[in-house]
Amino acid sequence: MANHVNNYLDIRTVSEEGRKVWQTFVDRMQNPEQSHFDLRELFFEGIDSDGTFINFDWSVVEEYVGAKWATVEDVHEYGLNVCSAWGPVIPFGNHVAQEIGKVDPDVQLVMTYEDEFPNFVGVVTFNKDGVDTDNELDIDELHRICRDQNPELAALWDEDTQEWTDEDGAYELIWEDIWEVANNWQEGNVEWSNS
Repeated sequence: MANHVNNYLDIRTVSEEGRKVWQTFVDRMQNPEQSHFDLRELFFEGIDSDGTFINFDWSVVEEYVGAKWATVEDVHEYGLNVCSAWGPVIPFGNHVAQEIGKVDPDVQLVMTYEDEFPNFVGVVTFNKDGVDTDNELDIDELHRICRDQNPELAALWDEDTQEWTDEDGAYELIWEDIWEVANNWQEGNVEWSNS
């Protein structure tokens, strides 16, 4: 089974003209007949009667979606939530930012994402040209931050062997803190290259 990645695209700064461009994406993704929208549908000519995309091409998915599959779970005037397979949908955020950037040079989007375990978490900022900054932490870095912030957890880490002295106890403590640590790290790492 694929690891699910939760992606949250937030429209931070957008002009009225830029909002109209975003609304064209929203209108295409909102379908009352579907509970979820497959993000890949934006980039193909439709779906055949057998359920496959017309003129499907994996290179298009890689360039514009970034994940094997990506399901839009919620879309609205301020952004969207997407569940994707194995990786984040950074190429989609890049595409949206560039499309809005054609009419709004000051557009700013922020995408946060996290693997379900979490093997990694990240935050990406976008401007009119696409990706502006891209920050990611892997599971080992998340564990290190958890240890740095929790003395009880730190006491279970053997620096010499680089292993837990009580793995079950350590993971119990980690699960109490890891999502808060990840979310705080994401919020603290929203940055722009020109600031």
